[in-house]
Amino acid sequence: MTNASNSTRKPKVTDQLDTRPAIFGRTVTSTFNKYFELKHKPPGNIRTCWIPPIVFGTALVNLPKLLKLRSYFKKERKEYHKKHPDDVRVLYYADCLDETNGIANNLRNVVPYMREHGMKAYLAGNVFNTRPCGVVENGYCILLPRMFSMEQLGYANSELAIPRVAPALRLLKRYPVDIIELETPSPGAWAICVCAKIAGIKVMSHYRTDVPQYTRTLVKAKWMHYYVLKLMQIFYWMARPVISPCDDYSKALVKELKVPENQVKLMPRGLPLEKFAPELRGKGVWEKFGCTREQRKVRFAFIGRISKEKNLPFLNEVWKKFSAKYDDVELMYVGYGWYLEEIKEFFKGNDSVHFAGEQGGETLASLYADADFFLFPSTSDTFGNVVVEAMATGTPAIVSDYGGPRDIVGSDNACGRILPLDENKWLETLEECRKLKLEQADTYQKMREDSHQRSQKYTLENASKAQFEYFRKVYSESYK
Repeated sequence: MTNASNSTRKPKVTDQLDTRPAIFGRTVTSTFNKYFELKHKPPGNIRTCWIPPIVFGTALVNLPKLLKLRSYFKKERKEYHKKHPDDVRVLYYADCLDETNGIANNLRNVVPYMREHGMKAYLAGNVFNTRPCGVVENGYCILLPRMFSMEQLGYANSELAIPRVAPALRLLKRYPVDIIELETPSPGAWAICVCAKIAGIKVMSHYRTDVPQYTRTLVKAKWMHYYVLKLMQIFYWMARPVISPCDDYSKALVKELKVPENQVKLMPRGLPLEKFAPELRGKGVWEKFGCTREQRKVRFAFIGRISKEKNLPFLNEVWKKFSAKYDDVELMYVGYGWYLEEIKEFFKGNDSVHFAGEQGGETLASLYADADFFLFPSTSDTFGNVVVEAMATGTPAIVSDYGGPRDIVGSDNACGRILPLDENKWLETLEECRKLKLEQADTYQKMREDSHQRSQKYTLENASKAQFEYFRKVYSESYK
């Protein structure tokens, strides 16, 4: 989508595209023109309350353009679907695309796959404050210029942001869509939701982030917990139906966020599993960051965002006690996040713990495969991309008993274990894992084979077909 509209241009050699280190696998293919933007703000409870007035002010300022677009879309949609009755054009919008996280990684795999297979899918988000202007990455991912941004409360290296609406409207006129799926209840998603409703575009959402739980974990002010919950209830009232990737969060949407049960659609996600294979095991990648098999015979790994809401303080305490009993076990942290330096300090002097940093491509897949067990104590993940990736390489997973990961692992113990957040239970299970690897080779090998087999139900093909069938249903019900 280079030169997608008169708002974008090919990047020049002199352009400073980003002040951060390059993110694996992302290349800028065009840039937006420079727009006015408010100065990036630090986090703050009161400052967060600025967001709703800015969102509705943005919609009000652009009201004439939105009403004009509404009339244009009504005619265009009717003409387009006369010629293409089976097509449905979908835009995925997520504010968090300009960082490294499970949502961004999943969408950046799903949307290209859909486009390659004839599905009309687009992807848009908001640029990080380190970008001097909006960009298009890899020819399809549009990161809109920002108007307002601030650091997210309790969550370093992540932002709350609102994009410039004017260039988005120009792009929508050139590339009309029938449905916009909002991936997170972020300020940018609020702005897109309100503007899309005025423009007559069907808006729905995907429950990818347990925002109320994140707020309770990361924000100290109690009144913010209530405030965020109310905002979420309003958001999911506007952006229905809601896709949920697991049963636990389908129930949470109904109970906590007041979404009617008939407006919740259970639909697991898909990943590019061809990138993750058991054959990548034993290629020598683990040894670049950790110990050899002779030094440490049983390997455990956590791979993902290094942040407290993943229950990593709990895992640290468990590992401290476990590693004190055995000198042949090893834990590898792979990833980056605001909590990383605290973990390094916590394990200072403990030579059973190693850190591989943020990785991608075959190096990441090989680290999954080299691990003997994957540890994931998070109770705030609505799905668990990393759990599927680990299992796709044949690595069994030990996960918590709430959220998407437990649905992936299954309750039959064939692919891992599902545990409550109880230190004794986790210690017992780690000891069982160690014994399994060292003394029951055949049973352990069968577990690896079963893990790989179960992961194959979460393919991009299966997920994409199911999603677009559902989009067609939503379209037919929304534009009668």
